[in-house]
Order: sequence, then C-alpha cells, then structure tokens
Amino acid sequence: MSDFFKDKLGIDINQASTKKGFALIGAGVALAVGHPELLTASITPDGVHYGGLIGTAAPVFIGIWETLRDEFK
Repeated sequence: MSDFFKDKLGIDINQASTKKGFALIGAGVALAVGHPELLTASITPDGVHYGGLIGTAAPVFIGIWETLRDEFK
C-alpha cells in the first residue's frame, strides 16, 4: 500500500508527519460533514491518538488484515 502512495501519488506514508496529516484531514472531514463522532485525532508528544468509531475500528481491521493476509496465498 505504501508503494502505491509513493509511486502513484508521491506521498511517503511511512513518515510520521504524513500519518499525522492524514489523521487531521480525516478528523476535519468528519467534523465538516457533521459527524465528529466518526473520527477524532489529537496530536501529543507521544504521537497521534485516534478516537471515534473509525479511529477505533481501523486498527482492529488492520490487525485482522495483517494476521490473515499471508494465510490465503
């Protein structure tokens, strides 16, 4: 996935600042459409802390994907 972003869009998602930027953009979009409960993000010295429905569900789905992706090859 990171190769796609880097090759096609020129975005290196392995950088911490890019991850923070995506989190803040997502939180801003959720707020703008009137659903701030979907995604919240706060930046602290320890990193980005995600909240809301998407912020909670995304790590679960990523964990499931990382666990199962090589099992079906």
